[in-house]
Amino acid sequence: MKWPFSIRKKTQNSNQDLIEHYKQVRAFGRDLNLTLIKQLPKVAVPECGKKLGIFKAGTLILNNDDEIAILYDYCLYHYRRGGKNTIERYIDNSNPLPDSMQSTVLQAMLASFYSIFRVIEIIPNQGARILDLLTNREITLTDISLSETGYLGLTIAGRIVPFAEFHMSSGTLIPLPDGVYEEKITPIIKKFFKTDDPSQMAVLSAGQEASFTAEIIRISLHAGGEDNVFYTDME
Repeated sequence: MKWPFSIRKKTQNSNQDLIEHYKQVRAFGRDLNLTLIKQLPKVAVPECGKKLGIFKAGTLILNNDDEIAILYDYCLYHYRRGGKNTIERYIDNSNPLPDSMQSTVLQAMLASFYSIFRVIEIIPNQGARILDLLTNREITLTDISLSETGYLGLTIAGRIVPFAEFHMSSGTLIPLPDGVYEEKITPIIKKFFKTDDPSQMAVLSAGQEASFTAEIIRISLHAGGEDNVFYTDME
């Protein structure tokens, strides 16, 4: 009779260890992001803001504070000089030690991807299982905020950062109102990939990926409007 209990206890301890490790990585990633943001050229914010539809007539037009985080995230990954984004240039200049936390987080950032997802299961106190609607791949996302306020069937747009032990978002996930994916996002997918069949999708160039991501973000922000409530995990 003790055997099932010991298995359950071990699983609980494993989950607690994962969450603690996730919180450490999340905190380190926030500090690293602040460092990277300081490396952005001054022209990055207005240029990227225009692509996202939130910079007009020399002014950032934001409905709430989360939108500036979304803008900075886009800048870090998609504003390029000499063919490299801010993350790649930082790695070249800082030469992080192999197997260090800094190196691990930076390499995970380079492996990140932007897509649209649907929540297919809520994992209490941990996150959610999500379906990548672009590739039809299931991902277990560690995100405390999403586990507390998300719900089955929720559609979200955002960047996923993969680690060996878990996946996490790069910061802020944008919820899509019902019908927006089918009516407005699907045409964008077909425009860039010429198909809606995940097995037939080609890999985008850096420039194409930047344009694709910008269109998704612009539609997502506009669809939610001033009442948009984002999913930002502060754990």
